Amino acid sequence: MPNPARAIVPREERSSKKLPAALEPMMMAHLVLTRDRAQHARWKTQLESIRQANAVAAAPDPETKAILADRYAWRQMRATGQLGTLFGLSLSMFWMALLIPLYALGHGFGWLAASTFLLPVPLAWKFGRKLWEQASLAGMRDMGNNPSLQRRLKVGLRSMFRAFNAGFGFGFSLVFLQTLITWFMTPAPTFAAELLADASDASVAGVIIGSMSAMLAPLVARGVPGSDDDERALGPGSALARLDDD
Repeated sequence: MPNPARAIVPREERSSKKLPAALEPMMMAHLVLTRDRAQHARWKTQLESIRQANAVAAAPDPETKAILADRYAWRQMRATGQLGTLFGLSLSMFWMALLIPLYALGHGFGWLAASTFLLPVPLAWKFGRKLWEQASLAGMRDMGNNPSLQRRLKVGLRSMFRAFNAGFGFGFSLVFLQTLITWFMTPAPTFAAELLADASDASVAGVIIGSMSAMLAPLVARGVPGSDDDERALGPGSALARLDDD
């Protein structure tokens, strides 16, 4: 069970706050200009606390609220989201390594125009990470307390589908937006034909990345970290903790 004592955000301070879209870019600009890592770390901690408070406030039921309020469950979910999306992005690099030079050199549009294919990456990253976090949260809910072998097997099978779904969502959104950009360079005869071709390419990419992402099912088939393995699972030196801190 999630432990209320491990909540990052005190109960009385949990209030929903809308975060400005430009907040993180401004934080990064401050870090680049001042190189003040300590201040940047403090801001990141505060920002993460607000995100957690917003997630707790928006949770649909008490069980989900309890999981999201647990600091280690929250870190596990966030780190899983980052790791899963990073895996999908690494696979998509092979596609972009062909797409960008093809339009820069093969079609003669130049590197500046071809670099616009990178614009959808942040949007796809945000969408994909959300899907991975939802998969991780669902896994923690399904696993429950002291799960039996039968429950573990069921959660494992569900987690394969959830990991596939998260990978598919990232791959589809990235490639669909990228191929949509080709409308301005090598357009199809009609916009409807362009959308159909883009959706077809994006579906293939989604299936490929989703199928590979299914291997990460164990990441989303974990329960809430217990009091004995908190530091082992998400301690300062762990790989997931380092991902979460970056």
